[in-house]
Amino acid sequence: MIPIWEAWVCQIELTNVCSKDCIYCSRFVRHLRNDQKFFMDLKTLEKALDSLEGWENRIGIIGGEPTLHPNFEEVCRVLQKKHPKSKYGLWTTGGSKFKKYQTLINETFELISYNEHNNYQKETCQHQPITIAIRDVVKVQEIRDKLINECWVQKKWAPTISPKGTFFCEVAYAIDVILDGPGGWPIEQGWWRKKPNEFREQINQYCQYCGMPIPLERDYLVTNKEKISTGNLALFKAHNLQRISKQDITIFDKELSAEEMESVRSKWDPENYRGDITSDRIMDKN
Repeated sequence: MIPIWEAWVCQIELTNVCSKDCIYCSRFVRHLRNDQKFFMDLKTLEKALDSLEGWENRIGIIGGEPTLHPNFEEVCRVLQKKHPKSKYGLWTTGGSKFKKYQTLINETFELISYNEHNNYQKETCQHQPITIAIRDVVKVQEIRDKLINECWVQKKWAPTISPKGTFFCEVAYAIDVILDGPGGWPIEQGWWRKKPNEFREQINQYCQYCGMPIPLERDYLVTNKEKISTGNLALFKAHNLQRISKQDITIFDKELSAEEMESVRSKWDPENYRGDITSDRIMDKN
């Protein structure tokens, strides 16, 4: 794994409310109970931005769908007060609110990751089965630990700041939310200076429940049905999560061998999940 400060962007989780219902969402949006949904308040947003003093890379605003925040205009004014637009990126699925705030968005963000999840994308985009827990299907601990330590998400995506605290990985944050976890580190200056050995407790806390590190065949969004491992299904039921009935899931109860995973790895490119563009790292510039 890489130190947190080497990440190309740090995300601020403005909300986990979204109008979409995509399988294998990295925020588990379709599974959230109503009491797990949130909109970050402006005070926490300012605190999050202040905690990134000295952060040299991009700052992202993400969700859910950020433009659904009831105070999105005020959010943008806070951002403008803290940094120039060259510092910011917006991760959005578009929609009516995006169109409403288009001028303000152009004033606030240099980079926009626009991922509409429209019908064409649903037929061409493939998502990694995040709901298959590595602890359920990779039984050899040495192999499991190696896959976790080499996880592409931690190297390619982002650490994150949420109302529940700060996390070395954005998926770890999302797992903390759905499993009603203890939260992350305090939102304070310097939290992002941690090295891998200093965030080992979060690795141990969350990565065992994640499917991102596993070389697995990905599913098209149009499938609209998630594979879920037996251990995760039991946890989802215990936490009264949504969309876990038979019409929404397929139980994955197979143990994966090293040979099976290696055969997938040769053609496995989970970061490039879009299908309509060559990489999600390509942004629309204003």
